[in-house]
Amino acid sequence: MNLWSVAAVALTLILCAAGLMAAHVRAWRRAQDEPMEPKEHDYRRRQYRRRMQSSAMLGLAGMGILLAQLLPRPWGFFALCGVLLLVFWVILLAVVDMLATKFYYGRVRQRYLLEEVKLEAELRRAQLLRRNGHARGKKKKRKPRSGDRGQGGAGET
Repeated sequence: MNLWSVAAVALTLILCAAGLMAAHVRAWRRAQDEPMEPKEHDYRRRQYRRRMQSSAMLGLAGMGILLAQLLPRPWGFFALCGVLLLVFWVILLAVVDMLATKFYYGRVRQRYLLEEVKLEAELRRAQLLRRNGHARGKKKKRKPRSGDRGQGGAGET
């Protein structure tokens, strides 16, 4: 491969990694300004560490790709093996991050669903009490309508 095209790919990886790291730092600083529970803070802190580590490894992979082209034959191969290990580590971190996010927000969702069920039960109790309170007060007899004929339903002859 041409050294310039390899350098362009490597530089692109390095710049993307730097941009991602800057975005992670901004997100972490914003998250620290918000009030949150200790569990959420721990989740956010771990997420920040995983994402910073994976972004830094992408930058190192870019440097390794460039270095592999500049080194003589056997050493360039070892540099590419190192890049391959870094890429596998980034993939592993991405899977761990995905699972951690799934489990964390699964627990949050369960907590909100439980709270929703409790609130719905409380609402039903309040509605039932309101209906029962009106039923005890002024109970009106139902006047038969002109179309009513006994106990049957509509359309009965």
